[in-house]
Order: sequence, then C-alpha cells, then structure tokens
Amino acid sequence: MDNFFSRVKNNARELDRGKAVEPGFHLSFEDPADFLEVITPARVRLLREISTEPVTLSALAMVLARDPSAVRRDVALLESQNLVTTSKVSNSGHGKRTMVRRVATRIELAAVV
Repeated sequence: MDNFFSRVKNNARELDRGKAVEPGFHLSFEDPADFLEVITPARVRLLREISTEPVTLSALAMVLARDPSAVRRDVALLESQNLVTTSKVSNSGHGKRTMVRRVATRIELAAVV
C-alpha cells in the first residue's frame, strides 16, 4: 500500500510541474494464490511479446512457439483481468484476425502476503 501512495504522490508532483505522467496499469491480488493462477511464466512472456504494438494471435503463437489455442486461452484470461484488449480486424479478403494490445506500456503486478 505504501508503494501506491508513493506512486500517487510522485504522479501528482509531475502533473503539478506540467509534465506528462507515463500511463501504467497496476493490478494487485489480495491472495497470492490468485496471482499465481493468472500470472504464469508463459503469460509473462506473452505480455512481453506484445510490448507496445498490437500483434495478431497467430503471430504471438508463432513467436512464442506455442499452440494457437493455448495462446488464445491465455489472451482471454489476460483480457478478463484487463491486462490486454483484443479487437477483430479485416484480413485482406480472408476473413478477420484478432489483434492483441496491452492496456499500458508499463504493467505492474503485485501480490501481498
């Protein structure tokens, strides 16, 4: 909790100086077991691959060398936790593809024990 108030104070100071605050997303879990259900090494790798630009599900699966259906399940879970968003875009005459985007350039995850 101290980290939260420290971050808010720093952001307020930056805003008072007329500086932009870097957008970020902070997700806290009350129970560490819940954290471990959501954040796995494979999902952290997935979030790192998305980084700043949106990417297709198929490209993620290829880069991560994982089954596309497993990547789709992980993306759905991360989306349910508001860590990523998805959108359907036209695929030049071949239907639609799903684009995945992180909610922020910086995502901070915390579990309190």
